[in-house]
Order: sequence, then structure tokens, then C-alpha cells
Amino acid sequence: MQEITYTTRFAASARGVNLVCVKASRWEILGAWLRIWTPPRDVEIPPVPRRAAAVVAALCIAAVAVGITVIAPAIDRTKQRDAAREARRDATFRRQELARLTADQRPHMARAPRAARLHAAGRVAQARAALLADVRTNVARDARARVAAGTLEGPVRDVRCRYRPGAAGTRVRLACLAISSETAVVRLGQPFVVAGSLRDGRYAWCHENPRPAEGASGTDLAVELPAACTA
Repeated sequence: MQEITYTTRFAASARGVNLVCVKASRWEILGAWLRIWTPPRDVEIPPVPRRAAAVVAALCIAAVAVGITVIAPAIDRTKQRDAAREARRDATFRRQELARLTADQRPHMARAPRAARLHAAGRVAQARAALLADVRTNVARDARARVAAGTLEGPVRDVRCRYRPGAAGTRVRLACLAISSETAVVRLGQPFVVAGSLRDGRYAWCHENPRPAEGASGTDLAVELPAACTA
């Protein structure tokens, strides 16, 4: 595009002064045509040629067409690939988390022979106390081993166990808490569930991973406890 010079000469009747307009560069002309630059009063801008306007309009239409036919589908394909990749990551995480929970909650077995002997002798209350003490010892040992291995949040300051309501026969169920912190009104820790028999003193315990409460952050995955720890 050639630079265009516009010169206007006129005589001021009182002073006889000639006025010359400033030369506009090609970029100034283009900026004025596109209405992204406002020329000063002494710069004269030629009208937009019809042919140039038609070319600009055609270029705009072509750009929109390219965006619709090329760019938009490419963006959609990228979004689909990202969604598929995220779904694969999520599926892998869920498989790994389910495997971890299953291994973490596997049952551990033990036997309290003293509880069995006391029960056989008809000393039920003493048998229940003996079984409770044996359970507490083994759960505490297991919880501290998990903390040392890095699979359980610690520390384990104490372990408290109690019989669950309804455990009045030879088949009993217990609940234990590996306490990490405690105040006068609340105890925080890791729960364990226990099921066993006073008749032979055998019992099993499992670490419990409760399902997160509704609205809680983190995964919503949960694994049912083995029957050995709940039946």
C-alpha cells in the first residue's frame, strides 16, 4: 500500500495563511478504517475502497469457516482425549484403592485359651473379661505395627475395647478403638471390630475403614468387612 498525501490549500481572508494536512501512513489509514485508531483533525483519511472492504469481509468469513470446520472439532477431540485420560486415571485409582482397603481390612486370628477354660468351668463373667483382655492386647500390637509400617495414622496411645450390645451368648462381638488423642469429652482413633467365641476362645479382628460421611472430601469407596470379624 503506497503512502498517500492529501494537501489542501486555502486562504484565510484576514491573514492569508496556507494550511497543509499531515501525511497519513498506511498503518494509520488501516487503523482508521478498522476504527481502532482515531486520526487527529489535521490528518485526512481516504474513504474505504469497496474492493478492500469486500476482501476484508471475505477474509473474516473464511476465518469463521476455518474456526467452525477445523479448530472447533480439534478442540472437541482434545476435550474427549482429556476426559478419557481422566477416566482411565480414575478407574486405576479406584482399583488400587479397593485393593488397599481389602488388604487393610483382612481378618487377623488369635485364641484366648484362658477364656475358653473359664467358660467351660461355668465362670462366664471371668471368661468374658479374659477374652476382652486378650483382644485388647492383640489389637494394640497390631495397631502399633501398622503405625510403624506407615499404613495407619498414629500414634496409638491406648486401646479401649467393649462388648457390643446383644453379645450375651457364646458367640460375641466387640468394638475396639486405637486411641490417638483423647480429651475429657471425646476420643479420636482408629476403629477395629472383633468377633469370637467364648466356647473355644477363638476370635478374629479387622481394622475398619468407615464410609466417608455425605459431603466429606475424598473417595467414596468402601469395602465390606469380612464375615469373620462381624458374624
